[in-house]
Amino acid sequence: MSKSARNKSVARTVARPVGAPTTNRTRTPASHSPYVVKHHRTWIYWTTGALVIAGLLFVSFLSDLKHPGASSGTSTLAVGSRAPQFAGTDPLTGQLIDSKDLAGKNVLYYFSAGSTCQACMTQAQALQRDASQLTRDHITLVMVTNDSADTLAASARSYGLTLPMLADPDGSITNRFGAVGGGMDMGPNTADHSFVLVDRRGIVRFHEDFPSMWISTSALLHRFPTMA
Repeated sequence: MSKSARNKSVARTVARPVGAPTTNRTRTPASHSPYVVKHHRTWIYWTTGALVIAGLLFVSFLSDLKHPGASSGTSTLAVGSRAPQFAGTDPLTGQLIDSKDLAGKNVLYYFSAGSTCQACMTQAQALQRDASQLTRDHITLVMVTNDSADTLAASARSYGLTLPMLADPDGSITNRFGAVGGGMDMGPNTADHSFVLVDRRGIVRFHEDFPSMWISTSALLHRFPTMA
């Protein structure tokens, strides 16, 4: 064999150096690629977040069931519906205020938290001061607050109020008129700054909450339908 032939044979049989790259490279499984791993983690984060939100909504739902007087669980007394019947004693005068005795009159019920809300009592002062405007439109005013009888009487004297009023500490009347929650959401059985107008036939003609906690008597009357 010639010298050149022996050199070629040796070259073909020389072992590949350790660590040298091979032409048949092993591919990384798709399940282990950085993109797939990142996508998998993102899916876990979104799923976990969705479960947390669903849990919070469920807890809120259970809370509403336990507190039917809260805003989300109380139905507003719709315009056109019949006003509920009630009876109570005016804590300032000791006189009975009964819905049966108010039949045949247009009655404006003003609901509020009462003495704990200065703006609410200031609103009552304005309504009393503008009583002639209400009388002109044949409207009788009744204020309902969430105070106890003693607290409401003391607060009424402090603010110089003499208008007909009812203490509703347990929220029973307030709830029947659907004046809980609304735009204020002040808690279970707590009245909004609300007005409910009931006509002579006992039908609700106006019902609105005022989260701003103020409206002038003239502006309020302009919102009302024409009353006979």
